[in-house]
Amino acid sequence: MAASKNLTTLDFQSIKQNLKEYLAGQDTFKDYDFEASNINVLLDVLAYNTNLNGFYLNMIANEMFLDSALLRDSIISHAKELNYVPRSFRSAYAKVNITLTDTTDDATIIIPRGTSFTGTEGNRNFTFTTAENIQATNTTGTTFVASDVIIYEGDYIQDSFVVDGVSTKRYIATNKTIDTNSLKVTVIEDNGSTVLSYKKTETLFGIGASDQVYFVQAAENDSYEILFGDGIIGRKPKVNSVVLMEYRTCNGELPNGINKFTPDGKIGTATVTNVETTFDGRASGGSIPESLESIKFNAPRAFTTQNRVVTASDYATLLKANFSEINDVAAYGGEEFDPPMYGKVIVAVDLKNTDQLPKLFRDKYRAFIKPRSPLSIDPVFVRPNYLYLSIDTKVKYNITQTSLGVDDIKALVVSAIQNFNNQNLEGFNKTLFFSKLVAAIDGAQDAIVSNDTTVKATQFITTAELTRNNYVLDFDMQLENDYGKIDTLTYPLNRSRAVESESFAFDGDICFIHDDGAGNLNIVRETSNNEWEILTQIGFVNYITGRIRLNNFTTGDLKTSFKITVTPKEKDIFSQKKSIIRTLDQDIKVSIEQVRL
Repeated sequence: MAASKNLTTLDFQSIKQNLKEYLAGQDTFKDYDFEASNINVLLDVLAYNTNLNGFYLNMIANEMFLDSALLRDSIISHAKELNYVPRSFRSAYAKVNITLTDTTDDATIIIPRGTSFTGTEGNRNFTFTTAENIQATNTTGTTFVASDVIIYEGDYIQDSFVVDGVSTKRYIATNKTIDTNSLKVTVIEDNGSTVLSYKKTETLFGIGASDQVYFVQAAENDSYEILFGDGIIGRKPKVNSVVLMEYRTCNGELPNGINKFTPDGKIGTATVTNVETTFDGRASGGSIPESLESIKFNAPRAFTTQNRVVTASDYATLLKANFSEINDVAAYGGEEFDPPMYGKVIVAVDLKNTDQLPKLFRDKYRAFIKPRSPLSIDPVFVRPNYLYLSIDTKVKYNITQTSLGVDDIKALVVSAIQNFNNQNLEGFNKTLFFSKLVAAIDGAQDAIVSNDTTVKATQFITTAELTRNNYVLDFDMQLENDYGKIDTLTYPLNRSRAVESESFAFDGDICFIHDDGAGNLNIVRETSNNEWEILTQIGFVNYITGRIRLNNFTTGDLKTSFKITVTPKEKDIFSQKKSIIRTLDQDIKVSIEQVRL
């Protein structure tokens, strides 16, 4: 009896061929024509059954491990073993100031929890509600104002359950768009005479038999459920008591960007006369549930943090797992900050779709991290140091190899640069490898034969209108300084330079800032002789560290943002642990030349 020659394949034809070879190795079927006989049908059935079982067993094996699991329920189950709760839907929110009018003589008016407003942008309308009672204070006669009120997108619903004493009883939220951050649990006992408010906890530490706490975990079919204690760790609700789960359902990321809100009616006898967003601006923070890839990445790392922050990676893991609007996080000791902040840890947070870090977000992140950090360490949240790249490329393409026009090639090159930015930059500790950028441009279209690309770095300073101030910019890179020193008050327009700025108004002229090759920054203007003329010194540049200082500077106009560009000495550009490299679409310049080869 011959043994099978291949025991590792699951391919249908290979399995069938193994069966044929096995039968042909026996005297009974020696020299038998399997294809021309009825036994061929039986071989098909056997091969199909073997193939089906092999696939089924392989899928079962895959689902047994977090890394290879494909089904969401399997991934959720593995995450439970690591005490990780995947992020649910998150409501978008905005901070607003609410003005009301009423004839009451009261000093305050209470805006009840659940008061609704309609958020509108274009043809999009979403309901926003208050998450708690808000106090509006009488300011002038009949006018009441509530400042910095946070309103959340979504509606509140309530699920109720009866505790029947069965150990398998489950309390699963009926709506899959739940924002678990909004969950409130109340237990009604003794026929309504006792009402207990339970609080969410994420740890067993310090929990006693009488503590009114509950736990949240992900359930099957994209749902979430709560669990109570067993009477030893956490209080167990009495039999026949009623459990009320109140939570907010939302639309995820769809309401992000809304900044116009109108009331849905009166608040008691008071009329809402104005709802305006504060400095923090548009609604943000809305998101869909955590993706499978994110769960696979975050669950093991969240387990190692044990719900506390000690190492720099702990800050990134916990913040990114709990706040969907965060793109990246970097943490480092305060002694590395400038100026040093001893006894503190600096946490730089990069938010999606914005280069700002509003106070609303800083306060929220600090409230989340502070209880999880050592008592002697005070977290300080800061905006990252953004380093923007200006890319200028001259591309040649062979017109005999493609029917595409100049505009088509240009669009493909711009898209290639944008994809390169998204895949290789946009985060802390990233590096722009110049050769890879050049290769990405060449690979944008087969007809491209070459490109001549230069990369410069840009930063912006926020200027006070018509007010003179001192400014410091850190590029954290060595700057090109092989252009020689300028010893005269005028020099040619085409002279290369390490530092240059956008135009601004100075003494009635359109001026710029240039370096002189010796570390000085000067205000210059273009003369009628097609030269640059130095008017006055305005600051200094360190070519080794890339630090720029402007002293007593103003743009002389109503600009609130001012752009300064430098030429790096090295073609490869590295971001520091507190910096993020990114390319802005408006700073991508592409020129196309047609060649015939």
